[in-house]
Amino acid sequence: MAGVSKSSVVNYTHQCFDAIESLHDIFVWPLTENEKEQEKKWIEEHLGFSGGLWWEGYLMYDGTIVVLFAQPGLNGSEYYTRKANYGLNVQTGNTPSSLHIVDYCTGHTGSAHDASAFEYTTAYCFPDLLFQREEFAWADSAYYVGSQMISIHKQPASNLDYNAYFDCQVSSLCVRSEHCMGALKQH
Repeated sequence: MAGVSKSSVVNYTHQCFDAIESLHDIFVWPLTENEKEQEKKWIEEHLGFSGGLWWEGYLMYDGTIVVLFAQPGLNGSEYYTRKANYGLNVQTGNTPSSLHIVDYCTGHTGSAHDASAFEYTTAYCFPDLLFQREEFAWADSAYYVGSQMISIHKQPASNLDYNAYFDCQVSSLCVRSEHCMGALKQH
């Protein structure tokens, strides 16, 4: 039975990331002020959050695992995921209406938590490039709440009625983000 050498896995990984990054300027760019306003209106219409600071959320973040064929020979256990396979963590920040990708991060192993991998995105490292004033992004409960990130509540806070309503609305955005991931993975 033939195997895959350690150096082949590293080379294949670099080639995949090079291919993804070669498409960056074609598909990924920050939104204009007009585009941001359109996204905010879309969210308002679909979630019912009108006015106030909720108006300022216009992006969604989510992570996904790109599954590898087999366990890498070098540091293989670091690639093991919670779904019992081996993979790489990819983070994307996209718009809810069109699923346009505005930000992404690649290169973390499958064992990396979404919140940890998010710390290498443009939104986290250089927030002024994506967010002005009180603007922020939405996310699922895998992310920390911060000045540029609002996520759904974890238990026990999620058990409160007013939080449950909020979480239900934001979860519908997270489903849209999952659609973006499905499109990327051609599912």
